[in-house]
Amino acid sequence: MKIPELETERLLLRAFRDTDIDAVTAMYADADVTRFITHDGQPKDREYGWRAMAMLSGHWMLRGYGMWAVEVKESGVLAGYVGPFYPESWPDQEIGWTIAKPMWGHGYATEAAQAALTYARNTLKWPRVIHLIDPENVKSIAVAKRLGSQQDGEWVRNDKPLHIYAQSLNAK
Repeated sequence: MKIPELETERLLLRAFRDTDIDAVTAMYADADVTRFITHDGQPKDREYGWRAMAMLSGHWMLRGYGMWAVEVKESGVLAGYVGPFYPESWPDQEIGWTIAKPMWGHGYATEAAQAALTYARNTLKWPRVIHLIDPENVKSIAVAKRLGSQQDGEWVRNDKPLHIYAQSLNAK
């Protein structure tokens, strides 16, 4: 399957490449990043980063959609990943994001997630999306709100409560 590419003003959303492993490893080695996204909140090693890239890439094969690697067009730096995500046991179809700490504060999560929302609405024809967010992750909550999502319940994963932020895609 060929993974489609999306472009925004500053970003290229593309398939992961094996050459992304160093950037992904650095992202997963950062405790400020993993605090909210790994099952135990702890930094991870290169093997974990590789497995994460493989899982995110494999999601495309199994579901026909998935997360894109987010590349800053001007520099070619991998900023993180974003996209539609709906693994087994998830409560609903999600648009999720993870951005490397050196890339925080530039609006990349919002810009990339907005492109992913448009893709979910126009291409996938999803009627609704969610974002699963740790209640202490104020940065991701702010992104969800900027995207137009509102808190809509709670879900527990690995004994950890997560807030569900949601929005209808039909009204836009």
